[in-house]
Amino acid sequence: MSMLEYSSEAINALSIFMRSDFVLFVEGDDDVLFWETMFSECASNITLDIRPVGGVNDLDRYVNGVVAGNLQCLVARDSDYARIVGRLPEHPKILYTYGYSIENTLYSAGLIAEVIYLWSRKGVDHYSTVVEWLEGFVSGVRPLFVCDILNFMHNLSVDTGAGHCQKFMAGKYSEVVDAQKVLDHVRDLAASHAGLALESNDILPVEHISLARVIRGHFLQSGVLRYINRKLKSLGRNTSVSQDALYAHAIQYLRTGFSWEDEEGEFYRSKIVEAIS
Repeated sequence: MSMLEYSSEAINALSIFMRSDFVLFVEGDDDVLFWETMFSECASNITLDIRPVGGVNDLDRYVNGVVAGNLQCLVARDSDYARIVGRLPEHPKILYTYGYSIENTLYSAGLIAEVIYLWSRKGVDHYSTVVEWLEGFVSGVRPLFVCDILNFMHNLSVDTGAGHCQKFMAGKYSEVVDAQKVLDHVRDLAASHAGLALESNDILPVEHISLARVIRGHFLQSGVLRYINRKLKSLGRNTSVSQDALYAHAIQYLRTGFSWEDEEGEFYRSKIVEAIS
C-alpha cells in the first residue's frame, strides 16, 4: 500500500511515530543518499526520515498535497525543465534540485577528475582536460536540449532522443559528440513538429541558460561514464567504472568536495534552512 493510500492525518503523524523532526519524501532510491547528504551539511541538528515513493508521478501527488495544505511534510523533487518555463509549484516545504536533476549536481568536473585520478593509479590531475571535454560535450548537444525544452514548453510529448547520449556520439564507444548528428536529428524533429523549430522565438528564454545545469541527468551520466572509461583505457587501465560505482564516488565527493560557498551550495543551504524553519 502506497503512503498516499493512507489518510493525510496518518502521513502527518509519521514524524512523531518515527521519532524524527521531519519526514522527507523523494522520488527514488538514488535520491535518498543525495538529500541525506545535503541535509547533514545544512541542518545537522535535525533528525530526518527519508522515504522514496518510486516515481515522479507519485511524488507529485505529495507536492500537490503540500501546496494544498493537506500534508505537513517535506518533499524533494527534481526541477526538470519546470523552473525554466515557470511551472514549479512554490512552497517552502518543497525542495528542488539546483539543476535538472540530482545528477547535474553529482557529476561535476571535480568528481569526474577525482574518479579518473583514483582509478588510473597514475597520480595525475586531469581536471583541466575534464573541463575541456565537459564543455565540448555540452556545447555539442546544445541544439538537442533546446529542442527538448521546447518540447516540454509546448507539451508535445515527443520522444526527442534526449534520454541517452549514444546515438549522438562520433562512434559506438566514443566520448566525443558528433555535432552534425545532433543538428541533423534536431532538423528532422523540427520538420515533423513545428513547435520544435530552433528558429522559434520561444527559444529566447533558454538561449543563455547554463546547459550543464539543465541537461537531462541520465544523458549527462551516460556521457560521463563514456568519458571516464575511455580515459582510463587511454591511460593503460584495463578496467571500467560501472554506473553504481560512479554514483558511489559521486555521493562521497558530494560529502567531501562539494563547494558550499558558490551559488549552487548557497541555493541548497538557503532552501533547506527555509524548509525546516
